[in-house]
Amino acid sequence: MIYGPSSQKAKTLENFKMSSLSRGVYLARSAARLRATGRPLIRGEVENAPGQNMPFQTKNKSRLLATMILFLGTGFSIPFIGVRFQMAKNSSA
Repeated sequence: MIYGPSSQKAKTLENFKMSSLSRGVYLARSAARLRATGRPLIRGEVENAPGQNMPFQTKNKSRLLATMILFLGTGFSIPFIGVRFQMAKNSSA
């Protein structure tokens, strides 16, 4: 295959299009990341009081107890539920 000036130019333009496309995607992702994480820090809306940075409330002790039992109990019980399901499946087959 013979490469002339026109084919070399076409390759260069093709590479330029790819790099500008990837550059645009990179800039869009950077802008989205800044919008998602940067705004509360820029505006100073983050409260640094104890208990304000957790996804649950700590003021009501009974609600905290119920939330922790539900959260930790669900994660702890999943393997036992799986074993029971497998044993029931094997005994019925």
